[in-house]
Amino acid sequence: MARVSGGTSLDGFSDCDLVIEAAVERMDLKKRILKDTQEVAKPDCVFATNTSSLSLNELQAASSRPDLVVGMHFFNPVHKMPLVEVIKGKETSDSTAATVYQLALDLGKTPVLCRDGPGFIVNRILGIYMAEAGHLLIQGGDIASIDKAIVDFGLPMGPFRLMDEVGLDIAGHVGPILHAGLGDRFKPAFDFS
Repeated sequence: MARVSGGTSLDGFSDCDLVIEAAVERMDLKKRILKDTQEVAKPDCVFATNTSSLSLNELQAASSRPDLVVGMHFFNPVHKMPLVEVIKGKETSDSTAATVYQLALDLGKTPVLCRDGPGFIVNRILGIYMAEAGHLLIQGGDIASIDKAIVDFGLPMGPFRLMDEVGLDIAGHVGPILHAGLGDRFKPAFDFS
């Protein structure tokens, strides 16, 4: 904690080797943070976005240094979940990806390298799981029974508890992105807007 500092301006980013952005899943906001950070950061500063579903390639297009932009997707709750997706966009250099991969290891996490694409690895799998749970509910199932069946099957929690833990706001952002990128099999059961 002695190395953590706060501030009200971007000046604190001027000597950083790596910045991890963790804003909400809005591309316009992430692009603005990227541009603002790169204006004050060192020329070789790595910019890691904690996006769970937005296109890394699209974010890189807004960068003056796209080779230094990489995804570093942590899972909630971060202090308990070991997995980190390290996402390479079209322009991400091998060195940048290796730096973030090593950082994840240094943090005691289990990194997995993947390419940019809707949902990356985990949310692509979870997206269809959660969408199907919603369709079961609409077709007459009930939340408690669906969650219980999944827990009895051996998973640590059911899909509705997972939605609650992740947050309906996040599910509301990720679902339409998966649907747009992967088609109707990912159609969300609910409109969270």
